[in-house]
Amino acid sequence: MKRILAVFLFVTGATALFAASDYFTRGEALFVQNKPQDARPLLESALTDDPSNEKTYLYLGIIYQQLGDTQKAIDVLKKGLDVSTTYKELFYYNIGNDLYAQRDFAGAEAMYSSAVGARKDLAEGYLNRANARLKQQNLDGSLSDYAYFLQLAPQDPQRPAIEKLMGLLRKVQDQKEAARQAELARQQALLNDVQKGLTNAGDSTKNLSVESINGQTDPVNVDIKD
Repeated sequence: MKRILAVFLFVTGATALFAASDYFTRGEALFVQNKPQDARPLLESALTDDPSNEKTYLYLGIIYQQLGDTQKAIDVLKKGLDVSTTYKELFYYNIGNDLYAQRDFAGAEAMYSSAVGARKDLAEGYLNRANARLKQQNLDGSLSDYAYFLQLAPQDPQRPAIEKLMGLLRKVQDQKEAARQAELARQQALLNDVQKGLTNAGDSTKNLSVESINGQTDPVNVDIKD
């Protein structure tokens, strides 16, 4: 899967809004220039300087992911969720990406669900949740998410590949349904055979009962005393 990393670049006006933190200003500039190694220490200092700035958590989460430390990315993003009021969907989304990288597909699916719950039109959330569901063999769920993604992003360049994948998934579904129906038919045939055998056994039991009654001696009279 070609993972889509949430690129969070609200550059215009950012420096003016957060001019009070020189660490943040310089760290953000390096982040925008795609220099994660240089931006990291500055943004870590900015986080110490101002732990209420949710952008710092987001930037650091992406930086740690870029540097290959997905667990550290998850940890800082989860801390950011505690202070986030504006960009919760991006925290959930990026945590989902990091969990996916760790092959925790169920955890990733849960985070993507939270992301699209926080923002219904987050197209990439549906796409990545579809991929996470597919990894768990949830064909119905993945097909539904792929379809919804294409509704939200009809011009996405991945559309031909996604449509091809959806076609293959539907064929797999049809094959599974055909196999299921064949298995159900086989099981029903076995059941019918067993039922026939049980019916014959019942007839034999009835005949045995009649013969037993006919072969009984006269009933014994027993006096019952008061």
